[in-house]
Amino acid sequence: MSCKCLLVFIISIIFPLCLARLEEDTSYNNTTNLDHCGINKCFHKSSDFCPSVDSPCRCHQLPKCRRAVVCCNVTSFQLVEGLACANVSDGVVEALHIQNATLDILNVTLPTWRRLRYMTITDGHIKSVIGEFSKLTFISCLNLSSNSISKFDERSLVTLYNLSYLDLSHNNLTEVPRFKKEGPVTLDISYNDYILCSSVLDALKRAELFFSNENKTMCSSSKTFHWFNSTEHLQLIQIKGLHELSKDCNKLRHNCTCEPSRVDIIEGKTPIFAIDVNCSNRGLKKLPTPLPPNTIALNITNNNITSLEAVNNDPSYQHLRELYADNNEIVSVLPLEGSKFISNFVALSLRKNKIRSLPTYMFSNAFDRNNFLRSVHLGLNYVPCDCNAAKNLKVWLLTKQKQITDYEDIYCENMNSRVMELNPLKLCQSTSDWTDYVYYIITFQVLLLVGLIAKVFYDYWIFKTAGYLPWPASKMPKMPCDWLCE
Repeated sequence: MSCKCLLVFIISIIFPLCLARLEEDTSYNNTTNLDHCGINKCFHKSSDFCPSVDSPCRCHQLPKCRRAVVCCNVTSFQLVEGLACANVSDGVVEALHIQNATLDILNVTLPTWRRLRYMTITDGHIKSVIGEFSKLTFISCLNLSSNSISKFDERSLVTLYNLSYLDLSHNNLTEVPRFKKEGPVTLDISYNDYILCSSVLDALKRAELFFSNENKTMCSSSKTFHWFNSTEHLQLIQIKGLHELSKDCNKLRHNCTCEPSRVDIIEGKTPIFAIDVNCSNRGLKKLPTPLPPNTIALNITNNNITSLEAVNNDPSYQHLRELYADNNEIVSVLPLEGSKFISNFVALSLRKNKIRSLPTYMFSNAFDRNNFLRSVHLGLNYVPCDCNAAKNLKVWLLTKQKQITDYEDIYCENMNSRVMELNPLKLCQSTSDWTDYVYYIITFQVLLLVGLIAKVFYDYWIFKTAGYLPWPASKMPKMPCDWLCE
């Protein structure tokens, strides 16, 4: 009997409470559903919805939408207090708009944001965003526009798996922060004057990325493309064109890859994008042709290429400025003579090939043709070493060590020595060195000829003035041509 009384007592107490809670939840769901609060994609309210100036709490729930909260004119301490008194952290609030917040940092690790579906912080002063959103965070729209934000932590946004709209416009970002890799995301980075084009290109590698305010989105190329001294800005449409060009370039034969290198901007004309092509480690036996338009750098290291003739003969090489051909089978650099490349190149690397001769005149002309420094690498090649190499090639390499920085790594094929270790006194002791005395012989012959001519004129002068020939002309027999002097 006592058990029945206890059961009746429990039911009489708990059932009314559950019924009241059920009625409360039903009423709550009917009056506070976000779909009835005018929220479609993101949550954004004007300053008219801010709490009154004399309100002790800087955040308040909207009268007709208890799941939405607006905070205004808060500092770090006021924000914490305001979110607490507005019950943001209890899981009831799903939409939050913070206006005119003055914060040094915004810490997104706090559990306060976990149950939010829409998070908007605008028109404030925030230096950086730190921390990482919880993996259980439900935010689908994150609006951090107009806050002067300059930096995000590396993983601040990567765990927002429900994110579909990210507004970072009107800030001071230099890079697009990382966010989830899969699923469609609409991104607004307009009016970030310092954001780098390289970062935008990286973001474009995502398959389902869409941009809002494309016509007002610009990026800075000053630190992206190394040939600029001043800040240049490109429109997003131009960067997207460059991204498409890069994708097309990756479809080259031989599975070569390419990346944008720089952009040439001429006022009033369409920007010209330059390309770097990488064909290294592809087992190539000859230079890849044709190259993509405006290729300025080609990397063909670690292949089996034997000739550089295509550089001079193929029109697609006309813009080439950098050639990296280390560890190949190249036997000569003479095919580069007379090419546009040798006239305009910036970098040439031919380390570890089979080059047996170095046309010093060709490189000297190229080095002297322009004022900017050219870089040439010829190390780990083996050339014939003789007296000429010891006296001329060695001296030439010493004079060009600023351009040929690995000059000490050029070896002799016919002896165990570097070119820079050759001793002219040892290598120039052969019969071929008798040619040095030819100059003395020629000088003696010239002096002898001059003396004979002077002797003839002297004898002629004596004969005319004194009437006789001096010795030894008087002892010489008459020749058939003597009548000319009589």
